Amino acid sequence: MSEKVTPKITPRQRRAVESLMTNANVLEAAKVAGVSRQTIYRWMNTDQAFQHALCRAETEALTGLSRSLVTLGLKVTQTLEQTLSDQSSSSGARVRAADIILGRLLQLRELVSLEERISRLEQQLDNKNHRTQN
Repeated sequence: MSEKVTPKITPRQRRAVESLMTNANVLEAAKVAGVSRQTIYRWMNTDQAFQHALCRAETEALTGLSRSLVTLGLKVTQTLEQTLSDQSSSSGARVRAADIILGRLLQLRELVSLEERISRLEQQLDNKNHRTQN
């Protein structure tokens, strides 16, 4: 079994990636890394190892944010439910809570449906590719 090798980046590139993750400002990342702004742009456009490291850092950041949002999901749902149920809340607040809940439910249903359709298409493509190889 072959192990996936992660391309190496220089310490300056590592500092630039870390800086881009904390403030997304190329000029600041260049200062932190001790290089020019043009160098950062060159790395971003032509250096595959840097691109890979930046993409990996972005993926890790998004994964962390996703975990945080999932943990907040229960609180958000409870808040919406309380607002919707609380007769002392303004009718505007209750209508807004209902709108948010319904809108998110429809979005979730659409995402689930798309995921199912994509999975079926991928399976069909895999089956077709398998038949043509035999």
